[in-house]
Amino acid sequence: MAKKRRSETIIEMHEVLMIRRTAGRSLSWCAECAAEVGMLTPEEAAAIAGVSARSIYRRIEAGQLHFVETPDGRLLLCFRSLVR
Repeated sequence: MAKKRRSETIIEMHEVLMIRRTAGRSLSWCAECAAEVGMLTPEEAAAIAGVSARSIYRRIEAGQLHFVETPDGRLLLCFRSLVR
């Protein structure tokens, strides 16, 4: 009678996301945190959180994320509120 052999392979994958900014643009004042914090676009926040941009907008509407709107109409999110 032949013996059966079983082998198992486990693969771990890690992803690193780097966001590069120009000097002076990476920190802004968050009134909710009362501190200078890193600010992200909704797309960057979605990539960091591993969710869709729509999910980020839902969290903004629910008051779960701090944000500011720039004079030119761009939306920037507080990094601290994202990682809490």
